[in-house]
Amino acid sequence: MSNTRALTLLTKDRDSFSMSTSSNEAFRAYLEPHRRAITAHCYRMLGSLQDAEEVTQESLLRGWQRLDELRESAAAKAWLYRIATNACLDRLKHRRRRRRVQPHLVVPQADPERPIGPPDHEHLWIEPAPDALFEPADDDGKRPDARASLRESISLAFITALQLLPPKQRAALLLVDVLGWRPTETAELLKTTETSVYSLLQRARKNLDSAPSNARWPSDRDEEEALRRYIAMWETGNIDAFTAMLAHDAVVSMPPQVAWYTGRTAIQRFFERARATSRGYRFVGVRANGAPAVAVYVRSSDDVEYRASGITVLCMREGLITQVTRFVMPYLFPRFGLPERVSGDGP
Repeated sequence: MSNTRALTLLTKDRDSFSMSTSSNEAFRAYLEPHRRAITAHCYRMLGSLQDAEEVTQESLLRGWQRLDELRESAAAKAWLYRIATNACLDRLKHRRRRRRVQPHLVVPQADPERPIGPPDHEHLWIEPAPDALFEPADDDGKRPDARASLRESISLAFITALQLLPPKQRAALLLVDVLGWRPTETAELLKTTETSVYSLLQRARKNLDSAPSNARWPSDRDEEEALRRYIAMWETGNIDAFTAMLAHDAVVSMPPQVAWYTGRTAIQRFFERARATSRGYRFVGVRANGAPAVAVYVRSSDDVEYRASGITVLCMREGLITQVTRFVMPYLFPRFGLPERVSGDGP
């Protein structure tokens, strides 16, 4: 939902403001500055950028209804976190949604010699998020140690592992370990005891320790080289150069398709088959979940424009690529600030 539309809805919900200009200024001053932080928190909770934006909007609407109270307090952001966290827990509980996952967690590996089947929308899939969503607003958040911690907390591995936790464990871990809330504050939000919060944290941390993760981040040069080779593979067919950068246990997947492949041999064979039947491509480098990524546009032989196809995210460990995930989700392009179509001359 665009900010303009959101402001229009918010203005209608507030009878105490007679002029839309005053309403918009009040909203921007007291609530809008918190939108990005709340959206990032909801994204970690839900694993979906779309769902996160919906919950954030609902939370801001509720904040708007209590604006007179909130603008007299320095705790507006904390109040919004409480509302948003409980809204996320309600979604996870009452809608009985299955956990968002990646294909390699729910189905056996596909045969690279066989064609890929149709997309599977029966499962719920993790969605990527642009790095801009998580940019720290203060200088402290830009320190090297703080940025390293931030990258770990937004990686696809971490977001995926979070979705495997029970909702309350997930909430407790995010509130205490990521946002820095005290256990007493977290207990109040979750309507439980401080002892229960410590128990939730202990179990959540243990579960995360046993989940796959990227233990070390590459240098920027490694990232740039990986992205360059990935694009070159599709543009020039230099599959060997890209395969040489794969870890022995690397995984390639393409949600919402369930097919996935692991190991250099299977992945190389898949790319060889895929490129042999590929159409025209355009690539735009982006960043998603703290990792190098590329927005992929495709064009059929009789089409003038290239159309949004998917966001491919490369995950790395010690300079090697551990995961290539092409999210075939064109609806995400506007959220990355990208057009849905580009001309033959490129974006």
